Amino acid sequence: MGVINNLPDDSGFKTDFCYSKPVPTLVGCPTGAASEIARWVLDRNHILYINETHAAWKIHSLAEKLTGKKSKKNYPVLKMTDAFIYSAEGIIMFWEKRCLPQDRLLPADDEQLDKVLDLYYQFTDDFFAGMVEKYFYNMLLTSKKLAGQILKQDIPAGEKDFFSMRFSGIKKQLATNYELQEETTDACIAEIRKVFEKVNQLLADGRKYLTGDTFTLADLAFAAVAAPMILPEEYGGVLPRISDVPDAYRNHITELRATPAGQFVFMLYQAERPTMIAQSEIPEEPGFMTKSLDKLLIRLTKNQHKTFYFLQKNFPVLKIPFVKVLLVNRNNLLVDMMQRDNDFTVEEINSKKMSDQKGAFYLGMDRNNPQFNRERDFVMKATKRDDMMMIQDFVRASSEEITKNASRYGKIDVANSLCKVVLVRLLDYYFGVPSENERDMKRWHRAIFYDLFLNFFNKKEAFEAALQASIERKELLLKIIAKRKQELKDGKTLDDNLLNRLIIMSQEKDYEWVDDDVLQRNIGGLLTGIFETTNKAAVLILDELLNRPDAMQHAVEVAQQYDVKKMYGIVNEALRFNPAQPGVIRYCETEQTLTGGGQKEYKIPAKSKVFALTSGAMFDPEAFPDPKTFIPNRNTVYMNYGYALHECYGRYINAVTLSEFTMAVLRLKNIRREKGITGNGAGIVQQSFPNNFVVCFDIPGKAW
Repeated sequence: MGVINNLPDDSGFKTDFCYSKPVPTLVGCPTGAASEIARWVLDRNHILYINETHAAWKIHSLAEKLTGKKSKKNYPVLKMTDAFIYSAEGIIMFWEKRCLPQDRLLPADDEQLDKVLDLYYQFTDDFFAGMVEKYFYNMLLTSKKLAGQILKQDIPAGEKDFFSMRFSGIKKQLATNYELQEETTDACIAEIRKVFEKVNQLLADGRKYLTGDTFTLADLAFAAVAAPMILPEEYGGVLPRISDVPDAYRNHITELRATPAGQFVFMLYQAERPTMIAQSEIPEEPGFMTKSLDKLLIRLTKNQHKTFYFLQKNFPVLKIPFVKVLLVNRNNLLVDMMQRDNDFTVEEINSKKMSDQKGAFYLGMDRNNPQFNRERDFVMKATKRDDMMMIQDFVRASSEEITKNASRYGKIDVANSLCKVVLVRLLDYYFGVPSENERDMKRWHRAIFYDLFLNFFNKKEAFEAALQASIERKELLLKIIAKRKQELKDGKTLDDNLLNRLIIMSQEKDYEWVDDDVLQRNIGGLLTGIFETTNKAAVLILDELLNRPDAMQHAVEVAQQYDVKKMYGIVNEALRFNPAQPGVIRYCETEQTLTGGGQKEYKIPAKSKVFALTSGAMFDPEAFPDPKTFIPNRNTVYMNYGYALHECYGRYINAVTLSEFTMAVLRLKNIRREKGITGNGAGIVQQSFPNNFVVCFDIPGKAW
């Protein structure tokens, strides 16, 4: 992405804004190339967004009001939690700097890049885009009926009513906005034919796309601008049907459709224009009660460590009335319990859910299951001593690139724009599982994790979502595994990543039992435990530091020193006060006794579920002296990732990912919360996962 990041970016943006909707909003027009280009870019990146469209005669003044600048090219406008961008070029550059490699529209090669940009600007300038626009509106306005059919679609009711009452005024407004003159129609079609002929010549050598074999921004721009002259069905906005337009317009469409350039537009729309994600998938905004409960939850969690301290001090083992559930809260008792993994087991808790999702994983098995050691040892053998440095370097470089790109906006959504973006790429880089699109990867792991560990009441819809996600992920993994096995047969060398190491090992002696299902189950299990938990932990760490000015100051100093070891001490201590997961559940088949090495005995009844409150154990002064004080780099054993046999596999990875995420954010100048819900983990009550966590910072070079 080096070439992309070094491009001059003159796109429009605002820094003084506040936006807290669950998904971005694109403010545009149902007609017009600029809005279609922006829609195409967002749809190509699989972004769910609110498609807020306004009338052609209204969009200029609305964009001026939103942006505070007067220009006919300052729309569409994209509003996000941490960025407010306007113009098609602004939206292109924003996503080009953060999209997956396969979704990029600008080539890395300098020579190819120059060709693509040269064509893009030719297609979007006044001599083509302007002429198409003038021709289109001139033709529409020859008939009030036709103009109404097109211009009244997908706009607010008030704007529709205005059209019905003030058509003559609207004609004048459109004539002003788009510099329309009836006598320019012939001149417009003449210029349009010239550009189509140029494209004909480019395609004459048989190339698939305008600059070679790869779809680029040049192709997208030509298709989007030329669409009103071709009328493709796949257009993302509103166009007339060929049967409804005036005869002269119909004749020109028929003429241009017959050209190689016209057929090229059809091909691009059919092969490259993604379908927009349905607006019905946009989550409802929280109502008054939900917002109130959210605020209450935020207040309660700020002091949850007091509850942990109280429980371990007064109720070492707490029996919940009427149900066979117990809480083990004191450190020595919890250590005693977790080390006795044959007496306190996990299969009754996790194994069936994993199996129901068709994703049995060794961390859902017990020691007495031979499959546990066999599969765990197989996976562990594939790891290398240098892996953590490999992961650290990748996360650091990726995080710094994102924070650098965000620096112009003065805000960053830590959850949505940093952690999740880097984690999706890490799943490819280290684990060897590339994402076909970020949205599916995020959806899969949230659904699977929630059903496995947080669906306490066995909600049917949560299980069904997880099962569907598991099936889709399995299909992707099996496809990847089959492709790479074939590459090995063909004598190719596989990249060094965890999945590829497992594939290579599976073909060695003593691993005949490792089939494709074993491979996909185990790599899938690792991905499930990495994604949402890491994102949530990163948010909670920053949330805790923002509540502690002294700790924050120290953390900023450590971040400036790039000291991962010291930062991990801060990370662990922050999670002690603000845990991503306060404990783990075990099952006790027969009656057991816990002493923790002390004199007092605590009876655990047979067939009980036992909640090991690791957060309580970390407020036991016997193990954590002066537990109410924030003391980084304690010389003790933290339990933020569980304890003993089933301690989270990702604990070593989190040592570097969480430290690097935290340091990348803290190196921004004067970090502080965004006002409102987005600065407090908006959406944290939606399946217990933070959707957004926006922090503000000083923009480099800007006086405050």
